[in-house]
Amino acid sequence: MGIAEFLYTTILKPGPLRKTANAIIKSILPKQVRSGSAVTVLNPKDPVVSGALAFRVYEKSETAFLKRTFFPGMVFLDIGANVGYYTALAGHAAGNTGRVLALEPDPDSYRYLTETIQVNQFSNATPFQMAASDQVGSAQLHVSDSNRGDNRLYANELASDVVTVDTTTIDLLLLQNGITSVDVIKMDVQGAEGRVLQGMKDTLAQSKPVTLLTEFWPDGLRKAGTEPQEFLYILEKLGLHIHELHPNGSLLPIADKQAFIDRYSGRKYTNIVARRP
Repeated sequence: MGIAEFLYTTILKPGPLRKTANAIIKSILPKQVRSGSAVTVLNPKDPVVSGALAFRVYEKSETAFLKRTFFPGMVFLDIGANVGYYTALAGHAAGNTGRVLALEPDPDSYRYLTETIQVNQFSNATPFQMAASDQVGSAQLHVSDSNRGDNRLYANELASDVVTVDTTTIDLLLLQNGITSVDVIKMDVQGAEGRVLQGMKDTLAQSKPVTLLTEFWPDGLRKAGTEPQEFLYILEKLGLHIHELHPNGSLLPIADKQAFIDRYSGRKYTNIVARRP
């Protein structure tokens, strides 16, 4: 559980306290933040993701890992891009010879994603207002007004609204954009990772080498229709080596899959790195 998630789900769990804290955070959010050359435009209505970015506490281990993994000329997929923080980092790292494709279905977050791409003056980054999934069509996105990083493709008690969004598979999206393989993928879609993986098998099979950093939230996977064991099995069947990304930045082998899954019950989650060297 990251710092922002801990604050939101534990320290600020009482309704009145959370409401007051959210109001304070939103009132002091800057319009944008900078990380090196990368600029991210913040969502003034989101105290969680944009708040964590403003306070410099957002996904430190994930950021450090991806910065080590990025390289000029790469093709990067940002699946669940939110306001485009990783898109901005990758856009500068990839340079003129690279490509960045960022998917974000939430109309509100997508607006700030496009502004992030514009303010960085990227010619190598393309946003897509759609959700990656296992099929082409549409789906119901259950939106959380108090945490735009917790929008989900299934009904849940924290949702405050529902919007219909377009869905596509990564395999089709890349085909439509003339891309045959990718180098680095970041995926964080609140439990729908299993669906995305089903629609990304060809891409992962064709991409050699490839590095996938994905959130692993067993409870969310189950609620979205995927068994956590199945998710790990598919990655291994595709020839990827799986490790847990430790908060200190090290990669830990997953020896006992069930014991690993059992460590993350309820709202607990971690990140895994699946890669083909």
